[in-house]
Formats: sequence, structure tokens, C-alpha cells
Amino acid sequence: MRVTANGEPIDLVDGAALVDLFEHLGVGAKWVVAEVNGQAVPRREMAALRLADGDVIELVRAVAGG
Repeated sequence: MRVTANGEPIDLVDGAALVDLFEHLGVGAKWVVAEVNGQAVPRREMAALRLADGDVIELVRAVAGG
């Protein structure tokens, strides 16, 4: 299936979860805030949320600094 993450098309296996996308992108779920098809995803639901072909995901990664 193909999803769009931050404007970029990404191919994933059918039935992939949101956290599978994080792994594919090399980002830790602990540091990412996600929105799928315009809806914010609570952190506690990220592991269970299955993506579907055509989903649009926006990810924001927290960056610490000073």
C-alpha cells in the first residue's frame, strides 16, 4: 500500500501500523506527534492504528536543544 507522510509517498506492507511507518522512517514513536487524515492520534493508540492505502500522515518530531 502507499501512504503519504509529510508530503512524500511511502510504500508499506498491507496492514502496517502507524509505528511501522515510524520504524520505516527511522524515528522513535516516543518523539513523534502524528496526525492521520487530519485527525490527531493519541500516543496510546499509535501501536494499534492500522494504516490504509491512500492515508495522509503528518509527523512532527520533537527536537531538544538550547
